[in-house]
Amino acid sequence: LCSLKQLIMKHILTLLLLLIAFTAKGQNPTDSIGLWAVHDGNMKRMEKITFQKVKGSGGLGSAFSFGLAKIKAKMEFKGATSEHIFEGTAKFRMIFGNPPIQQMQSLYMFANKSNMRNFEVAKFQVKKNTRLLTGVSASILGSQVGVSSADDVEIVTKEMGDGIYDISVKAAPGEYCFMCTTNAMGALGGVFDFTIK
Repeated sequence: LCSLKQLIMKHILTLLLLLIAFTAKGQNPTDSIGLWAVHDGNMKRMEKITFQKVKGSGGLGSAFSFGLAKIKAKMEFKGATSEHIFEGTAKFRMIFGNPPIQQMQSLYMFANKSNMRNFEVAKFQVKKNTRLLTGVSASILGSQVGVSSADDVEIVTKEMGDGIYDISVKAAPGEYCFMCTTNAMGALGGVFDFTIK
């Protein structure tokens, strides 16, 4: 009799937990969380790319000007262009939720507590077969850490559901990226690159 009561209680508890899981707000399927490039209604997951090395410039000028001239650190990314190429307007879908534990390190910026305000669009400077982003700018008068966002970009977002956003990026032809600005990480944590032709 005792084990029958325990079995019934176990089933009731399991049903309650399932009910809570299915009715919880803001739970998008874990395999859909992240940034997606949208081409003709088809979505392709975008993977984060990381910089290969850091290049510095302005050191000699800063030395001769006793620190008044700026020193810049530029993060160098492999390749002159992205595999995500758009004609005119670039379209994306960004989905927030609980990333699978095995992808938490690469998708942390899409966790439930994050949102669209944690992202900016920056423009790469193309040099030969690489793309550069200025990550640190410093002088005796002050310093700035993090990549500055692109100024000539028009971004339109539309909330499609809880934690789901459609994004359109309209800009001059060039190489761009989305970067997470949480905790002033900027491009240090990796970027999601795309090209507008």
